[in-house]
Amino acid sequence: MQLQRNEIMTGLLVIATIAVVAFVLVLLGAPGLFRPLVTYKIYFDNAAGIKQGAPVMLAGRKIGQVQKLFSPVSREEDKRAQEAAAAVHPPEPNASPTPSDGKPKYEARVDVQVDKSARVYRDARARMMQLGLLGDMAIDITQGTESSGRAKNGEMFAGERTPDLGDAAAKMLEVIKPVAAEATSTMKELETTSQNLSRLTDENSDLTLAIGQFKAFGEHLVDLTAPDSALSHSLNNIEKISTSLSENDNIEITLQNLRTSSEKLKIAATDLGPAGQNIKEFSETIKTQPWRLIWPTTKKYPEEQRQTAAAGQQTINVRKSARAKPSPAPARRSSSRQ
Repeated sequence: MQLQRNEIMTGLLVIATIAVVAFVLVLLGAPGLFRPLVTYKIYFDNAAGIKQGAPVMLAGRKIGQVQKLFSPVSREEDKRAQEAAAAVHPPEPNASPTPSDGKPKYEARVDVQVDKSARVYRDARARMMQLGLLGDMAIDITQGTESSGRAKNGEMFAGERTPDLGDAAAKMLEVIKPVAAEATSTMKELETTSQNLSRLTDENSDLTLAIGQFKAFGEHLVDLTAPDSALSHSLNNIEKISTSLSENDNIEITLQNLRTSSEKLKIAATDLGPAGQNIKEFSETIKTQPWRLIWPTTKKYPEEQRQTAAAGQQTINVRKSARAKPSPAPARRSSSRQ
């Protein structure tokens, strides 16, 4: 009897466990069976990475899941999605208009089922984001205002795709590419600079030779300024001479002697003046009248020459005055005519 009771209790426990597991599976597989759900249509330009059954969150809290995926969408549906997005989120006044190149803006539609009690407003933004660094894609609905009203079943939303790791890597490569080019050129310049430095620091380079010569110059300068060098001895001797001159007043005595000598030289020059004049006259006589060395009386001095010149001038004046007397012949002719 006790054995039958234990078997019955075990069977009931197994049945209850199976019922609970089935209930959980039905709840997870068909969440709308026990609670009311609403469906929203979210449009994306690219639905890569999103899967059916992916979680749908409201500000980070899970409220539903992805039901279906549609790609591509028709032109009319894309147009309606753009109109709905413009009505909810009008473009900024200073924003440049999107060029109409004929391509659709939204190419994928994601239908999501969320809890009806979730407060999803009409002006909310839907973003496709990645959960973690290597996690799955999910849809997060944020930034809704109560004044816009609750979203109804079948409401359309314009979705935005958050850059994932691949997009971030592509953008990073675009940013890094010019930096890498600059770094490459900088490395080439550094290589050229290092080669030039190698040439400058070579054993037979001009810089090395100049440094060696400068070193030799420094050694010679040290030798010149040494206490036992010839320059030091010369400076000491000059110092001794100047000290001796200052102590014995030799400079003053030398200046006095120089002044006396200059005065005597002036007197000698004055005395030598007539002798110089005689020498000058002697040389002039030798040049003009060399025969005077034999007949000295033929020498004419400047005073005699001046007197001779004055006498000749008077003779010329007398002759000119004698020629100026008028002739009496015209008077005689006139008296004879009368």
